[in-house]
Amino acid sequence: MLLSGSCTHKDLNEDAPKIIADNVDVVFDWSKVPDAKASSMILYLYPESHDVMNYWFNNSKGGIIRTYSGKHTAVCHSNDDPYIHCLRNQDSHDEIEIYTDETALLVGQGISTKGIPRAEGTEDEPLRVTPSMIYGDQRRDISFKATSDRQTLTFYPEELVCHYTVEFVNVENIQSADLRIDATISSLAGGYYPGLMKPNSEVVSHTFTLTPDIEQSSMHSEFLTFGVPDGESRPHKISLYIALRNRTGNFYTFDVSDQVNTAPDPRNVNIRIYGLKLPELPPDPPTPPEQGGLSVEVDTWDTIHLDIKV
Repeated sequence: MLLSGSCTHKDLNEDAPKIIADNVDVVFDWSKVPDAKASSMILYLYPESHDVMNYWFNNSKGGIIRTYSGKHTAVCHSNDDPYIHCLRNQDSHDEIEIYTDETALLVGQGISTKGIPRAEGTEDEPLRVTPSMIYGDQRRDISFKATSDRQTLTFYPEELVCHYTVEFVNVENIQSADLRIDATISSLAGGYYPGLMKPNSEVVSHTFTLTPDIEQSSMHSEFLTFGVPDGESRPHKISLYIALRNRTGNFYTFDVSDQVNTAPDPRNVNIRIYGLKLPELPPDPPTPPEQGGLSVEVDTWDTIHLDIKV
């Protein structure tokens, strides 16, 4: 059912008009994140005596809905990237979960993740794409009257993700780097519980890419995560994959646990790594005959473990 051009939702029981809150004004107040850019929102209402009601708003301001009278809990979140964010357990306020899917490619160089080396202790962690920006809020203290008078339900969305920055400083032989270098960071949360406003306890590795700056002898990346898994304290390791044109690759690992776990603001983590020396650029190999299809693989990986200089 479409209401005032603002939202869609499950139909109510029209045979029971006396228990309907007929004019509920849902308001999304963005005072916590005034610069937020969200174009659509999803609201899940959990009536005490009925199944979950879900509403989709094609704007970030809200709109008028109908629901049952009585006590409710609620969860809302932005819905701008439904192809990146997956949902499960929507029928439960505390268990509704936002997560990202696994990836089969290191997207910077198009290398398959099958068979790539992994940092010690992270071999069993799923390789997941990083989330995009998502906002949300939850309420537990809601009560609606059975009336057609205006009632207001206000949410104060905030960011549900963390900002991570990774920078390699004073990189030797930076000119050897490809335009985009692949990397992973381990032991981060695989998802988020918006009803509890905290990350889940699932441990995953996220893939990301680094862009080299030849003039500054540095490599840089910024991405979003769900933060550190709830109740987990595993080491956080960055794995660096540099594929060379002779079909070999260099694999570096760095333990960045201290920089992640002792960050002044765990929602804004800045990781800096010094002392990386890339291999010199090898001679260009002969151009192979042109073939159809796409196959990007690395024959061998040379593993290099480096200590960080902070």
